[in-house]
Amino acid sequence: MSTNESERALTFWPDGEAEVPTGPVVRVIYVSRSEVRGAVLNEMRRIRDHAVLNNRPYGIRVALLNMNGWFLQWIEGPQDGVDLLLARVGRDRRHHGLMVIHRSQGRPRLFRPWIGAIVQTPESDRQFDLRVHAQFERFNQGEMVEPTAVWLRLSAPPAPDMPRPLGRNPRVMLLSAQGAQAFNLLEWLALNDQRTLVRRRFAGSADDAPDVESDYADFPGYGPRGVRLVANARKGLAMGMTHAFLPEFAAVVLMLDGSAGRNLRLTERVLVACRQVHHSPLIVGLGGGEQVSADIQRLVERQGMPWMAAISPSARPDKTELWQAVEPVLTRLN
Repeated sequence: MSTNESERALTFWPDGEAEVPTGPVVRVIYVSRSEVRGAVLNEMRRIRDHAVLNNRPYGIRVALLNMNGWFLQWIEGPQDGVDLLLARVGRDRRHHGLMVIHRSQGRPRLFRPWIGAIVQTPESDRQFDLRVHAQFERFNQGEMVEPTAVWLRLSAPPAPDMPRPLGRNPRVMLLSAQGAQAFNLLEWLALNDQRTLVRRRFAGSADDAPDVESDYADFPGYGPRGVRLVANARKGLAMGMTHAFLPEFAAVVLMLDGSAGRNLRLTERVLVACRQVHHSPLIVGLGGGEQVSADIQRLVERQGMPWMAAISPSARPDKTELWQAVEPVLTRLN
């Protein structure tokens, strides 16, 4: 598959109907307490169908999160359309106590009409409540940050023992050329280091845009700021939430295998996504022996992206050997 074919495949992803605005948009985030009882996923799908139909004429794009008994909705679009949507959702009986916690104007970060997310976390509802009200106070005091920062503070705060120097902890995406190796490596590492693994599901705005998983865990022991490892599904590269948060990643680790074709396709899809959001993270090729090929390196560097190889001496490295190869690279991100 050529790069141009990869780009077309992503452009015509089922939930990517409308053009992304090129100029500044209004960006609003609100929270509200959920009144949904029963199957949350089914209700999220009903909300999606209604939102896609009603928001399209106004050029509105949204991301909706359900977590700890709260809704968190991020809205982008023209001022009039955003205000009309806020008025409409304020009358919706599926939630109450709507509070705007962020409003800004800037470049668009949502690249799909609708994104849904459900986060499973062991934390208490009280912990989430405290974060909501802390963000509300920051907003009232005039804090100006990107909407991604607000979303991450609420839905994915750093583990309590993560280092807290100036700046956020580095985020690293794990992607595998085949199967669920990225998820398996993260789960194995979290178990070995006794770290909490947070599981998340993201959905697009069409039934034929399948739900995808994206899990993460925080590791304070690697480098002065620690590191957050995020395992993403390959299909997630075409979904709006990945695009929205790709600029937050310091590095993308490509877990390569014995198929040159699969490795090339994965690399091309990552490069397409990076071009779409104008971001150049460090691309790390991880594998054993000939899996990390010079062709992959040339492809990355031809796009002007930074590259680093993490090669295990084993031809078919296991999880321990893969981690031994890539851990020094991640530590240097700090």
